[in-house]
Amino acid sequence: MKKLISTILAGLCLIAINSCSTSQQTGADKKLKFSIQTGVNLGGITENTDMTVVPSAEAPPEATVDAFSGATHTGVNVGIHINKPLKYNHVETGIDYMYNQQTFTYTDAGNMYIGVRELSTYQIMFPLTYNFVLFRKLLPNASIQLKIGYLGQLNFVSTSSTGILPDYSVNRWSNGATFGISAYLFQFNNGSKLGMYFDGYRGTQVYEDFYNQKSFEMPGSSFIKFGFKYQIK
Repeated sequence: MKKLISTILAGLCLIAINSCSTSQQTGADKKLKFSIQTGVNLGGITENTDMTVVPSAEAPPEATVDAFSGATHTGVNVGIHINKPLKYNHVETGIDYMYNQQTFTYTDAGNMYIGVRELSTYQIMFPLTYNFVLFRKLLPNASIQLKIGYLGQLNFVSTSSTGILPDYSVNRWSNGATFGISAYLFQFNNGSKLGMYFDGYRGTQVYEDFYNQKSFEMPGSSFIKFGFKYQIK
């Protein structure tokens, strides 16, 4: 994961430097584009679902129920983004806020953990993507952009618990690869635009406990989010 993130960052820097140095756009096309966006999301903490790697935990079909399971509820997100037009494409950055709730259920007689932990996850996120503008000539006002890049997350998690549960810890910082697509569907008389976005992400671990250890492959952070995007003139 660290090598992937380093490669993405290095590639973004090289692309941005090269594109900025070769750009021959008009003054209007070079202007920064500011937008605000809001929508819904699913994800946050990615929990381990492979009980075979957990010591003494019984997993189906040996057990009648999962020793540990998680359920994620739909959350909300808002953000402010800035696009820098290059010769043909864009570099995009900004700041996003994302909130969601998750429920972790523990039913593990072998390890004597049984109960429920409710988690509220608040994340402040910092994306940096290189955006490929599609159909520039066919649909110039739509500004359809395919995005790929890096995203860092500042994590705050609050919990409430019932039962006998394992201790846990939270990593304040997580990061990984992000991708997405956005397009503007309407353009108003004042030059502003309204459209939609869809983003995905997979990154490093946020939450750790007995069932979500660093040595396990699955635990991490991930989400999908989508909603409306408004570009200010």
